[in-house]
Amino acid sequence: MTLWQAALLGVLQGLTEFLPVSSSGHLALAQLLIPGFSQPGVVFDAMLHVGTAGAVVCFERRRLLAWMGAASGLRMLALLVGGTFATAAVALPLRSLATAAFTEPVWVGAALVLTGAVVATTRWLPGGPRGERETGWRQAAVIGLAQGLAVFPGLSRSGMTIAAGLGSGLDRAWAAHFSFLLAVPAIFAATVVEVADAWQTGVGLEPGLVGACAVGLPCAALTGYGALQLVIRSLSSASFHRFAWYCVPLGVVAVLWGLG
Repeated sequence: MTLWQAALLGVLQGLTEFLPVSSSGHLALAQLLIPGFSQPGVVFDAMLHVGTAGAVVCFERRRLLAWMGAASGLRMLALLVGGTFATAAVALPLRSLATAAFTEPVWVGAALVLTGAVVATTRWLPGGPRGERETGWRQAAVIGLAQGLAVFPGLSRSGMTIAAGLGSGLDRAWAAHFSFLLAVPAIFAATVVEVADAWQTGVGLEPGLVGACAVGLPCAALTGYGALQLVIRSLSSASFHRFAWYCVPLGVVAVLWGLG
């Protein structure tokens, strides 16, 4: 992997992590299309996700600072932890299957089509009156379970969780913010698992990969911050569902490519 490839993949990750188009699906297809591309394991992909998690922390910094030491902050922390456990309950059993699917464009394409179908439903999901204070364990669990399914490349984490949030009655803007915040513990937990596996096996820790991560991570963080703002605007203007018109054709092309 060259540094230019690392930068390109970082920008791609940042742009697609929070837009409902599946960053993992785009990374999988891009890595299949780059001639001669190879990487040991998925540590590089995990570090790109760390970059986008950093973008969330920066984007939500005022909310996070307001929560520090407050009862509302402790309550929200408990909900995020509960949602993360729900994510793990789904994601861990699917982990090996999802890793194998990264090299199968047919499966990635089919998942992108499913993402498009889910995102399209947000046109008829206006959300509800539930804001931060009204969010409870049921909403956290439903959104966490939806996030767990998105471990599969092609299933958009943001698309699945925002649709689940709207379906469970969350306000449109808060559904996005909760989706962003719930991503942070899941991303860091997944990164710890991947790095621990790499450390035990001795795979994926060579100097070349370290340099690629050092380039790709900030690229993902910077572009991810811009994508967060775009998601909020698209939900406010009720245009979020239009991302389905991108996901479905791309998924069909990926399936046809894989079959051919």
